[in-house]
Amino acid sequence: MKRHKTRMMMLGIFAVVLAIMGWRMAGAEDDGAAGGQQPLAVSADTVALTMKPATMPLSGTVEGLTSSIISSRFSGQVTQVLVEDGRAVRAGQALFVLDMVELRNALRVAQNSVNQMAAKYANDREDYKRCKVLYEKGAYSRQQLDSARTKMLASQADYDSAQANCSSAEKQVAEATVVSPVNGVIANKNLTNGQNVVAGNQVMTVEQIDAVHVVIQVEQRDMAHLKMGDTVAVTVDTYPDKTFSGVVDVISPVAGKENRMFQVKIRVDNPDLLLKPGMFVQVQLDLGEPQPVLTVPQKAVLGEKGVQYVFTVEDGKAKKVRVKAGDILGDRIEITDGAAEGMIILTDNLDKLKDGNIVQIGAEE
Repeated sequence: MKRHKTRMMMLGIFAVVLAIMGWRMAGAEDDGAAGGQQPLAVSADTVALTMKPATMPLSGTVEGLTSSIISSRFSGQVTQVLVEDGRAVRAGQALFVLDMVELRNALRVAQNSVNQMAAKYANDREDYKRCKVLYEKGAYSRQQLDSARTKMLASQADYDSAQANCSSAEKQVAEATVVSPVNGVIANKNLTNGQNVVAGNQVMTVEQIDAVHVVIQVEQRDMAHLKMGDTVAVTVDTYPDKTFSGVVDVISPVAGKENRMFQVKIRVDNPDLLLKPGMFVQVQLDLGEPQPVLTVPQKAVLGEKGVQYVFTVEDGKAKKVRVKAGDILGDRIEITDGAAEGMIILTDNLDKLKDGNIVQIGAEE
């Protein structure tokens, strides 16, 4: 009996404790409902119209207006290398010299052959003249005259061949000194003194860069905006404060097989040789008059799993709105879908915002 009373007392105490806890929790909920959620302070901007330049930014590379491959017309040993990479050269300037000992010996042999053939031809020609006089007097037969004429013609052919061989030998001696075909800058030199070169093998290039080509790839849809002679602005990170002016010089009539894009070359005068072959540059193609587009501050656009969105305000609460962003225009970004002009866009404390949060907008930025 005593044990039963003790158990009943403990159950009663437990019930009282539960009642008190429930009362306190209910009171806390009432306090929360009465006090309300604390609003989050935010700043805002609006969706506004911005004039978007009708230009298309593209990346390109610089190449020499002409790139002349330098090689030797015949094999031999290099005795002098007269230039280095980056050296400016003029058309006709010597680049390197091959060993000319054998070439000069061959030239002397050819010259001696010319002298011998000239003497023989002169002698046979005089013989033919004498035979012709005697034939006209009846002292020589027709056969003897024809034989003398044939001998003279053979000597004349030998003399002509000797002259041709001598001319070739003279040309080889001259070409042992390899010269630049154009004004330009030396590049890709692969040549040293004493090196044996093989006829036709490339040993360097001469890049003509007093004017250069900027090469870009243009999609089919944008080709209608391009025509020969169009003026194009070119910039390069190396010279951030300088803009180079170029003109469309070459438009490929055929798209590339792999990327289906058209190659366009823009000619840029480069008198100070600032633009070097291989440099990466930025090109702005003019596509017409500027157009008004909707924009918001860049920082207002958030992304999550490939989806872009902004926060607006509806009935004092943050509302998440899905948008589609376009090009960046200074510190703002184009909105191509999901927003209307004048819509309020929240711009700070975005990392703390959730859809439905109560917000308090401060001064607009």
